[in-house]
Amino acid sequence: MNLIDFNSRFPDEQTCRDYLKQKREAEGVVCTCGSTSHYWIRTRELWKCKACGTCLNLRSGTIMEKSHIPVRFWFMALHLMTSTKKSFSALEMQRQLGLANYESTWYMMQKIRKTMGKRDSKYQLQGEIEVDEGFYEVVTIPERDELGNLIKEATQKRGRGSEKQKKVLVMVESFPNPQQMDKHKKKRVMGFVKMVTIDDLSSTGINYELKKSLDPNSTIVTDGWRGYSRSTEVIRKHISNVVPSKEAHKTLPWVHTVIANSKRLFLGTHHSIGHDYLQNYLDEFCYKLNRRNFKSDLFDRMITAGINDTWY
Repeated sequence: MNLIDFNSRFPDEQTCRDYLKQKREAEGVVCTCGSTSHYWIRTRELWKCKACGTCLNLRSGTIMEKSHIPVRFWFMALHLMTSTKKSFSALEMQRQLGLANYESTWYMMQKIRKTMGKRDSKYQLQGEIEVDEGFYEVVTIPERDELGNLIKEATQKRGRGSEKQKKVLVMVESFPNPQQMDKHKKKRVMGFVKMVTIDDLSSTGINYELKKSLDPNSTIVTDGWRGYSRSTEVIRKHISNVVPSKEAHKTLPWVHTVIANSKRLFLGTHHSIGHDYLQNYLDEFCYKLNRRNFKSDLFDRMITAGINDTWY
């Protein structure tokens, strides 16, 4: 669905509200008491529970709950964030929608990204999976000493473990492609992707994330980092390779491509990302990457996710 189709489909606020009502009723409106039996009060645009009398408005239990931004602007943001290959900064989204408040726009986009992550968390990766860790530069709150003076950056740790970098565990399904004869292209096909921020790269921390994200019968291929040494406790097989930097693109072709592409996207679009919000941006990147070959409209899928999976 392009912009012309979107404007034809949703020309005004009421059309958007009608569509939201239709989608919510199709998915099933559930009261806080657990009842699914309601009747619609047209003059007030809300459902009333037949069991307990509780009223639910159009936005209750969705990512739009307690938001004062018009539904059509929410639809526009959802369309722009799902129909484009790249991403939008909050400032650019604010310009496109004509919203007065930057913070409201930023908060709306974080809710959408959080919902994307919750939808992808329902699925586990399977088969042979390339696994590696990436280090992403983030913005941290400056530390101060006891006198309130800023601590100089020179005192902060550099390299692995730096306060300026966030550790990310990257997992990519990778399948052999014997039909690929071009020597300049990868000999494997990429499947689905998961990227998870992680504070502990020890065996305990890595196994915790692998157990959540991977099917127990899967096989992982790694670069020999000691944190993967006990991975067979949670998955079937572990193939460990000590990979020289010049050979990494052959042994782990897709995981390094995913890391490089995401870093370029974040740098070119967002310039800097807060330490506490990196996971949300990774969720958006993975959500769109995992659905790159879907023929159905991602807008409708995202509306369904926003109805069923509350952002908090």
